[in-house]
Amino acid sequence: MWQAVPRPTSVTVRTGPTAFAGRDEELAAVVEVLTHRPAAVLVEGEPGMGRSRLLAELARRPEFAGGRVLRGICQPLREPFPYGPVLEALHAAGERPLGSLSPVAGVLRPLLPELAERLPPTPEPLDDPGAQRHRVFRAVRELLVACGPAILLVDDLQWADEGTCDLMRFLAADLPPELAVVAAYRTGAQPWPGPLGAPVRAAPNVHTARVALGPLDVAAVRAMAVHVLELPRVSDEFATKLHECTGGIPFVVEETLRALRNVPLPAGEGLSDQLLENLEVPAPLRESVTERLAALPADAAQLTRAAAVLAVPAEPATLAEVAGLGEESPRAALLAALAGGLVAELGENRYGFRHPLARKAVYDTVSGPERTLLHTESMRVLGSLPAPPSMLLAQHAYAAGHTEKWLHYAEAAADEAIVHGETSRAIDLLQAVLPASDDVGRLATKLSQVALRGFRPDVIETLERVLEDRLLPPTVRGTIRLSLGMLLVRTIGRLERGREEVERAVAELVDRPELAARGINLLAQPVDGLTPLSWHEGWKRRVREVHSGLTDPELRLMLTVDRIANASHIGDGSAWTEFEALPDVGDSMAERVQLARLWCNLADAQSWAGHLGRARRLVDEGTRRASDAGALYAIGLIQGTHARLAWFRGEWEGLAEAAEDVRSRYPELGPIVMETSLVLGGLAAVRGEFAAAAEHLARASVPADGPIPVVLSAASVQIGILLAGDDVAGACAVADVAVDAARRKGVWVWAASLVPAAAEAFVRAGRWSDADAFVEEFARGITGRDAPLAVAALSAGRAVLTGARGKHLAAAAGFDAAAAAYARLPMPYLATSMVERAAGLRLLAGQRPAVDALSAAARAYERLGATRDAGRCHHLLREHGAWAPSQRGRRGYGSELSPREREVARMLAEGRTNREIADGLFLSPRTVEQHVAKVLRKLGARGRADVGRHLPSGNAAVS
Repeated sequence: MWQAVPRPTSVTVRTGPTAFAGRDEELAAVVEVLTHRPAAVLVEGEPGMGRSRLLAELARRPEFAGGRVLRGICQPLREPFPYGPVLEALHAAGERPLGSLSPVAGVLRPLLPELAERLPPTPEPLDDPGAQRHRVFRAVRELLVACGPAILLVDDLQWADEGTCDLMRFLAADLPPELAVVAAYRTGAQPWPGPLGAPVRAAPNVHTARVALGPLDVAAVRAMAVHVLELPRVSDEFATKLHECTGGIPFVVEETLRALRNVPLPAGEGLSDQLLENLEVPAPLRESVTERLAALPADAAQLTRAAAVLAVPAEPATLAEVAGLGEESPRAALLAALAGGLVAELGENRYGFRHPLARKAVYDTVSGPERTLLHTESMRVLGSLPAPPSMLLAQHAYAAGHTEKWLHYAEAAADEAIVHGETSRAIDLLQAVLPASDDVGRLATKLSQVALRGFRPDVIETLERVLEDRLLPPTVRGTIRLSLGMLLVRTIGRLERGREEVERAVAELVDRPELAARGINLLAQPVDGLTPLSWHEGWKRRVREVHSGLTDPELRLMLTVDRIANASHIGDGSAWTEFEALPDVGDSMAERVQLARLWCNLADAQSWAGHLGRARRLVDEGTRRASDAGALYAIGLIQGTHARLAWFRGEWEGLAEAAEDVRSRYPELGPIVMETSLVLGGLAAVRGEFAAAAEHLARASVPADGPIPVVLSAASVQIGILLAGDDVAGACAVADVAVDAARRKGVWVWAASLVPAAAEAFVRAGRWSDADAFVEEFARGITGRDAPLAVAALSAGRAVLTGARGKHLAAAAGFDAAAAAYARLPMPYLATSMVERAAGLRLLAGQRPAVDALSAAARAYERLGATRDAGRCHHLLREHGAWAPSQRGRRGYGSELSPREREVARMLAEGRTNREIADGLFLSPRTVEQHVAKVLRKLGARGRADVGRHLPSGNAAVS
């Protein structure tokens, strides 16, 4: 709940209109109608929906550039000028030559002095006011006819004077043949006879449309955020939160974004939900709200302030009771508040604010004493409900200064949040009440247990402070320490410290075997760090010993879940059979959390084993289960698995952006940072962006702390990059470290990606014995394991050794076998690389037909987006005289960039030199120079550094 705080000094700079987003369909429909004359369009919408912006966009449309665009606005004046908006619009009529005019048009001379020289003489006035007014109407129509093709745009028609309404009705009955009229007006809560005070029927020959503007959707809000904040993209969570805070109302979205642009972000942090929660109400929005609030009758204003303090939609009787209104006035007060546009009906007989910022703006106008009174009244009213809302009561108690009631309601709200899987809310509440409570041990225990469902680094600090209190009983200390250790294990750089805390906790929980079992179970999990598998197996035996004596169904399920996932990780095929035999549904929320963990962890294990079809199904279902159960940590982990699975399967469209988004949302969660960095490094490598790839892969290469499958996979990509640059010594250095890590860990199925790469590095350095020993050690290590990816990698590794010994055709057959194995998984990039290797060896052996396979590999690389690999294939084809442009004829791209020029433009935007571009695309420097010149010319860029600003996003051709 927002609290009223003094507004800080600020400077807001406006830099022109924002991107026009979310109204493409409406704009296109209106343009289509207006191209058929005569035409009349009505545009309606509540305040802030963008009526005026739509009219402005119409005025700029190229379809109407050949005619006049006449614009007028009705002003909310106490005494409006007769025909004001129409006369304002007609000021621009003289910018081009006019057609012939009859003497009647001279009546406009006094009203339009700017056109006096173009109008006939003023006729003698008529004695009858009605006749004189009719003459003015005829003159306006005649002037519009003389304008030829024209669009008349009239905004804010709800403020039109009576004369303007009559004139517009007159015109609507017989529109000039080349005129299109667009009138925009504000709708409200009160019944309204129409924009002109009465229904209007256009003539049968008039093309008409009515457009009702509603709120923007999340996609349009995201587009506005990207434009105003000048960012390449914003996260889905931020866009959704922004949409929620602003109600999708364009004016509110724009002003909120302008305010955000002036807010300095904390170091290392980006846009977040919390940033929106704490945002000061933008000044234009605050002024609009306070102006409308001041115009309300006293009872309506009091009801509106009560609604702002209450903070949730409520029935009229509840609002009136909080506001302290008598029995006679609530209905009139509510009707007046609705008419003022601040309060709206948000459900059946429930009223509140359309968006939180409007509520906050009203809340800020409430004085301190009145706020305390209204919060206290809100507590009384809400507390008398059959099911009192604990969360709201806690907020009102806190705001009213009732500490004891706040502690009571906040803990009750946390308990409700735990039951409903709202993990973050529960953590926030418990962290808030902990410092003020006398029962620190009990609350810290509750906090430590719910924190395991998510990942909040701030909880670690809280629990460490609590453990400094030596008055806690050993069991309480052990319980809190156990959770602390489990949280530390998940944190970058704190794996060993976390395992130490867990071991200490197991010793402190000697009298609580069920709690100790959780710690023993964690120490049995082998995925992270270089601790040998044999050490974990010792703890695994202890897990089996304690499992039989456990009675807690959730704990028994947790141990079963981890046993299945761990067995699958090391290639034990029985794990999948045991998984299929488990029940799908848990009886409690805690059991549902454990089942969600199983699906998520098993997805990770099955993907590393090479069962990618299974992994895809597990990811989809695990995501749903984790979301339903509020298992936030599992949700984060499975997003990392999803990104890596997409990388494996060659589903690369938009993957880099998605992986970067996931990594930015979990900057301290080690497994997610490493897994997404692996994906980003792999994608950069296939594009030839070796410097960026090295930076990403460095974050994925933390063997002492991180998941070893990720570490070994990152090493394989690094070796490939180094070998591509002929740095054999560097590749061997990386291979030595990675091979040592694989041996120390002892889980050979995790070395699948490393085997071909390390074997290649060793044989190119002449280290035959090391290459042979590693490949055969890997072969022994995966014997009997359920790991199809490891089987494919073994074929590839042995083919590398065979080819290096000059047995080209035998090695080609080995690469064929590996290609087929990778394709079955499916891992299309690795399968294609095997096809390329086989084709290259056959060409070396003089088998000319292999060019067909090499051409197929080049096309497969291009479909994936692996531009550097495709370039390498084309280069080899040229060397063998087997590549030529398509005989169907080359497309003429004109002012558009060709596909090759788009690749060059993208690499220029990344700051690549011509030599780097040539190396990355396997082109000659001269060819690159020609492409660069064409890119600069077609984009209108002043130089290489200017290309990024002119290059649109996506893969569409550039005009």
